[in-house]
Amino acid sequence: MNDLETDNKFLKKSALFNVLGTVFKISGPLLTVLLARTFGATEFGIFVATQALLLTIARSATLGLDKGLHWYLPQNKLRKRSAYEGIMESFWITIFISIVATIIIFIGSWASFFSKEIPYYAVSLVFYSGTYILSNSSEGNRKPWNAILINDFLVAVLSPLVSIILFFLNVPHSLPLGLLFGQVGGFLMHSVAVRRQFKSMPIFPGKRVTKELLYYSVPIGLTVLVGNVLMRSTLWMVLFFLGAEAAGVYALMITISNGLQTIRNGFNPILIPVVSQMDEERLKTDIKPIFSYCISMATLIQIVIGFFIVLFPEEIMSIAGKNFVVQPKALGILLFFQLTATFFGMVNTIIDGIGKSVVNLKISLLSLALSLTFGILLIPSYGLFGAALSMLIPGIISSGYSNIYLFKRNLRLYSSKLWVELLWITALLSLYIVLNAQNIHLEMIQKIALYGGVLFVLGMQFLFYKRKF
Repeated sequence: MNDLETDNKFLKKSALFNVLGTVFKISGPLLTVLLARTFGATEFGIFVATQALLLTIARSATLGLDKGLHWYLPQNKLRKRSAYEGIMESFWITIFISIVATIIIFIGSWASFFSKEIPYYAVSLVFYSGTYILSNSSEGNRKPWNAILINDFLVAVLSPLVSIILFFLNVPHSLPLGLLFGQVGGFLMHSVAVRRQFKSMPIFPGKRVTKELLYYSVPIGLTVLVGNVLMRSTLWMVLFFLGAEAAGVYALMITISNGLQTIRNGFNPILIPVVSQMDEERLKTDIKPIFSYCISMATLIQIVIGFFIVLFPEEIMSIAGKNFVVQPKALGILLFFQLTATFFGMVNTIIDGIGKSVVNLKISLLSLALSLTFGILLIPSYGLFGAALSMLIPGIISSGYSNIYLFKRNLRLYSSKLWVELLWITALLSLYIVLNAQNIHLEMIQKIALYGGVLFVLGMQFLFYKRKF
């Protein structure tokens, strides 16, 4: 079996797990909607904003070493190093930084610099950051299904479910305690999964992270940090300009639309280990079918969810309560942001795979600057719709920049067979415009019939995927 056949076998197996994992990924957002309904828009908005801040700190604590392992672990085999080199070295650096950050938050809370509620959230920091390293170790070792099962289902379900149960038991601080319960569970499960893969790996490696891993990881870490700030800065601006209740509604929209992002993110750890093992010759011959296959699969799954969101936005939002049905058109804009980031923006994974992580850092900084500028201009005037636009516009610009960069490197990534996916995206965009710009109201039976027809056609297309690629 040659290299391309081996990579294709891995991609098909991983893509299958991503398709099956989509069912799991839906469970978390659905429970989050119930979480919003249980605690109300104001408390839910503060919870999401605080959680976003702590997630950003936890991600920063890794220094990008978690994402760097996607590239470094496949290199271990090529360079005849220990298969586990880099894992525990990265783990202990991350744990140390996150403990220091937790202590600072506790001191700041005691000195009244931070809210008294934040320490309850901060306890989760160590488990968050440690999980990042362990989860990405499995992905770098070509075992992405561990992260799909644990992160996208078990942890995503445990955290909101426990919070809701604690709320009805009248336990105080039920939101941060539910978050802690989920993260501890995920950390323990990932620890077992990594130990099974690297049975001879010492807990204390007795050496430092190599310069090669560090120099590659830090730009990626900064890119991820900027990306996290980019995603959450809009929420923070909504909180600042429109208040906590509006932030709660927008947080729910982000949670729903991020269901599409998890699908795209599921393909990132599949692509990077494959691309990192390719030399220049293979990049020019093998990258197009591999990349196009991943784009096609990811887009197909997203379109299934996308049509549901466009047809039933008010019904989805109303699950959390009638007070969450505010500017549902903004949910459609966030949907198209995610579709754009997948079809045109997943090239960032290829840029990381060829070792040019600094380029993605520059693109992320550009996106952040544009998002902040458009947010300040649009949110006060157009509310949640303006907030969604402040994410979509920078997303389109940054995706264009990334594609131009790779085109100049003579890398042609898009197969001509992807015209079908572009046609589906165009159809989805057209439906969104017709339903919203023309103020056309469809009855529930009409929506169900239309969505059923879409699922039938997409199902027929999926059956021909093996022949298509």
